[in-house]
Amino acid sequence: MLLEEESVEHMEEMAQYVTVFEGSSPEDVSHAKRLWSSLSLLPPQESRLVSADIRQRLPVSRPQQRSTAASSGPVTEPQIMVTAREKQRLDERRRYEAMAENRRQILGLLRKQREQRIQKELLSIAHKPKPKQESEETGQSRDRSDCEGDEELVQQLP
Repeated sequence: MLLEEESVEHMEEMAQYVTVFEGSSPEDVSHAKRLWSSLSLLPPQESRLVSADIRQRLPVSRPQQRSTAASSGPVTEPQIMVTAREKQRLDERRRYEAMAENRRQILGLLRKQREQRIQKELLSIAHKPKPKQESEETGQSRDRSDCEGDEELVQQLP
C-alpha cells in the first residue's frame, strides 16, 4: 500500500507538469501531440557554447566616406564606384580616339607618298632610254637589268 500511495502522490506531482488529453477527440490529441513535439525550448544560457547576445566577431572596418565641397551631400560607395568606372571609360575612349587619329594621319602620309611616287615615275618614263633591238637573249637580260635599276631608283625615292 505504501507503494500505491507513493505512486498516487507521484502522479499528482507529475500532473502539474504534464498535460493530459482526457475527453478530447483522437484527431485533437494527434494535433496537440504534433504541436508539442514540434516546439522545443532553448537550453539555458549557461549551457550554450555561443551566446546569441554577445558579438563573436570584431567589427569590420569600412572605408571612410569623404565629403567634398562640390557635392551637396555625402557620397556613397556605389556612387564612387560609378564615377570611377565612368572616368576609366572616358580615359579609355580618349586613348582609342587618339590612336584612331594617329592611324588616320599615318594613312594620309602613306597616301601622299604614294601619289608623289606615282607622279615621279610618270615624269621619269619620258626620260628613260628605250631598249635597243638586239637578239632576244641579250634583250631579255638588259630588260631585267633595267627593271632592277628601275626598282632601285624607285626605292631611293622618298
